[in-house]
Amino acid sequence: MIKRISLVLVLAFITGPIPGVAKAKLVACVGNSDTYGYGLNRQNAYPAQLERILQHYDKQWQVGNFGVSGATVLRLGDLPYVNTGAYQQALASEPDIVIFEFGGNAARPPNRGYIQEHYANDYISLINAFSTLDSKPKVWLCQPLDKIRPDWASHARIIREELMPIIAQVAMEKGLPVIDFYDVFKDAHHLYQSDGIHPTIEGSRVMAEMVAASILGMRWPPDFNGDSKVNIEDLVILVEHWGQDEPSLDIAPPPVGDGIVDVQDLEVLMSCWEQEPNDHTLTAYWRLDEIEGVIASDSAGECDGTLHGEPIWRPEGGIVDGALAFDGIDDYVNTPFVLNPADWPFSVFAWIKGGAPDQVVISQMDGANWVLVDSFEGNLITELKSTGRGGSPLLSQTVITDGEWHRIGLVWDGSYRTLYVDDIAVAEDTQDSLEGSAGGLYIGAGKALEAGRFFSGLIDDVRIYDRAVKP
Repeated sequence: MIKRISLVLVLAFITGPIPGVAKAKLVACVGNSDTYGYGLNRQNAYPAQLERILQHYDKQWQVGNFGVSGATVLRLGDLPYVNTGAYQQALASEPDIVIFEFGGNAARPPNRGYIQEHYANDYISLINAFSTLDSKPKVWLCQPLDKIRPDWASHARIIREELMPIIAQVAMEKGLPVIDFYDVFKDAHHLYQSDGIHPTIEGSRVMAEMVAASILGMRWPPDFNGDSKVNIEDLVILVEHWGQDEPSLDIAPPPVGDGIVDVQDLEVLMSCWEQEPNDHTLTAYWRLDEIEGVIASDSAGECDGTLHGEPIWRPEGGIVDGALAFDGIDDYVNTPFVLNPADWPFSVFAWIKGGAPDQVVISQMDGANWVLVDSFEGNLITELKSTGRGGSPLLSQTVITDGEWHRIGLVWDGSYRTLYVDDIAVAEDTQDSLEGSAGGLYIGAGKALEAGRFFSGLIDDVRIYDRAVKP
């Protein structure tokens, strides 16, 4: 019955109007130290990360960081935002979108006495100053981050009990959407710097992803089967999970979904119908479809690989167009740094055909062997593990060296480490951290280029995501 109802809805959306995402191009991030990037290189502050995400969809996106550490909405506060140069610069930029992120500094002792009488009116005045610009920007308000520093318990209480209700009231009065940082960061200690106040690089990334999802109208593109197209196959996947709690398909409403696959997810899928979506979480993608040369192009970023030894291009021999053949002696591809597996959840997938025990498919220089063949049975294994107690390789009981094509993968979601073969989970364990490395990757070789660990066979379509992907 559920599937029949969902198919009726699908037909309605195919024949009905198709919604689109925001067409604006200039975003002004207005706020305090969390926006500014206190304690971080500003290239890692959330506005800079937001720009990188948006530019995956369109290179014309620009994001301005107009955050001021210590600033408050309160005009009688100790550092009113409207008295700063950043405020004037933000207005002068004539943005298409404005993201307001304030709250924590109003909870400081010098400012607390002004909250009830002045905060709402001062916030509305600030919003109006931008809303009346000639650019007529769209505006979002953000609920502030929680404060987990023990001696800031009174700050946290004021944020929770006084400021958040006022911000919600202002949003309702002005008819503005709200991005709830507070709920996502609550009790998420790993997202805070050691001061228990400001976000880490990962925390700023979470903020950026939430803002990007709100702007674009989706958490990530609905290319559910990873074939770089949004079509009937993705629609079938969505229909099969209709009414279920499936996080990998719960792409709307932004920024965090609603815990169910429903009509809102269908709307987003239809808005991307027959498109080749750019997934900002696809950090690197080596199609390995070249015909000649020593460069394996990264079609998702700037991490082109370099061939070593004499691997051979097979333009028509891959599972997806071409592939690269490795001799098992000294052939491999090395790439620049892509990601540090210790930083946040990630996924790696590749198609392989061939291989032998103890051979490595993908590894990281000065790090670990990510996906490889075990030394006895030819089963998939990963040696990427925690450096603490309990860290050990994860071994599956699934053979991948039988001469057939197999799509192998490793996914770490921050809590669980999972191995996949042909999109089926074949091994999983609990792992709340992974060893880190800032090295580049080796495709077809072990982490130290050891003899006997080079891959012999075909490798195709290598993808790395900076999120947990459920194939």
